[in-house]
Amino acid sequence: MYAAYIAPFGFAPKNTTGRRVMPMARAAAAVGHRVRVIVPPYDDPATYGRRWEEDGVEVTCLSRPRFDGTVVIGAAWTQWRLARAAADLVGQWQPDLVHVFKPKAVSGLAQVLIARRKDRPALVLDLDDWEGRDGWSRNEAYARPLVELFEVQERMGMQRCDAFTAASRLLAERAGRVAASRPALHLPNGFDPAAYAAWAPDRVGSAFRRSLGVGSGASLILIYTRFFDYGLEAWAQVIRGIAERSPTARFLVLGAGKFGQERDLAADMRVSGLAERMSFLGWLPFADIPSALAAADLALMPLADTVANRAKCSPRYIDLMYAGVPVVTTPIGEALTYIRDGETGYVAADASPAAVTAAVLRALAAEGTTEVRRRARARAIDELSWERLTAPLTGLYEGAVARAASGRA
Repeated sequence: MYAAYIAPFGFAPKNTTGRRVMPMARAAAAVGHRVRVIVPPYDDPATYGRRWEEDGVEVTCLSRPRFDGTVVIGAAWTQWRLARAAADLVGQWQPDLVHVFKPKAVSGLAQVLIARRKDRPALVLDLDDWEGRDGWSRNEAYARPLVELFEVQERMGMQRCDAFTAASRLLAERAGRVAASRPALHLPNGFDPAAYAAWAPDRVGSAFRRSLGVGSGASLILIYTRFFDYGLEAWAQVIRGIAERSPTARFLVLGAGKFGQERDLAADMRVSGLAERMSFLGWLPFADIPSALAAADLALMPLADTVANRAKCSPRYIDLMYAGVPVVTTPIGEALTYIRDGETGYVAADASPAAVTAAVLRALAAEGTTEVRRRARARAIDELSWERLTAPLTGLYEGAVARAASGRA
């Protein structure tokens, strides 16, 4: 089969293209499909106009649209021209199927243009977030008209495709409600060996701990967060609760909030008298992350119970499991796809700070941590590999092509 993938944006700073689109494309190419990926790199301008081949996948980064005008109008024009260019490439290539990643912005606009063609190929839509007013838009500072636009794009996008891939069970169920006759494949984010080729997590932890001044008798707890996952006040309560009951605990914050939440947390910790037990790294280059992960005794990845969190599927769980770091999380959404309580990590009773604190203390006191680390790593590599997860993809594609053909008949 000949498939064109339309990514939602560039390779940086966001993860979707590098850690979802490309691994899925490589997995499809590995079983004999011809796959070409179209990347609209408006957020990664250094890659405008580049082309290359990667493990049998042909990658085309669109060229920069030219426009002189206001910032707002220029941004809208850029998105439209990139969508138009993506649709034009699909028209030139004439693939059997187009796999569109995200129903909004550039890829959503491209989906509209492709769907309007009389000779359109089959369309598969990938959902990795609940985008509209009840979901991810609540985490952003979007103007209300833009939120409503994304709401419309999302719903209409689900109605104009032949099949779905969905990063979470909630999104697969939602697709089934909006477009009942179209199949939806639950396809969580998996382990991609190519992403970790430069990692050596078993060789860098001790030196990193020493650089933070963390002694062998202390517990280093990693907080791996974007601050959308779990509220600022909830984080503060969890840290204070752990610090009170575990005098040797130190905290390492890897990540940052879009609105400076890490600075607010640091200020709260100064007021609480815990500043000396905190280290803030911000976001590290991906190749440097194993140093922080290998240094940690435990990682916290709780999710608050929101629509956005129930719908999302963070590849950070795979990072931690591959690095062999025991994870404490909450029983929300796709967290349970990765973490099994007492087996590959620890799951709090609920999403409250008290429950998360109790789970952390249970994890710190648990015996058999080495076995938890081993099972987590093995599950990531073996059970959650992209090769294994994408095994049903060919069947989904064949069904989508048949559906599109019957619609044209």
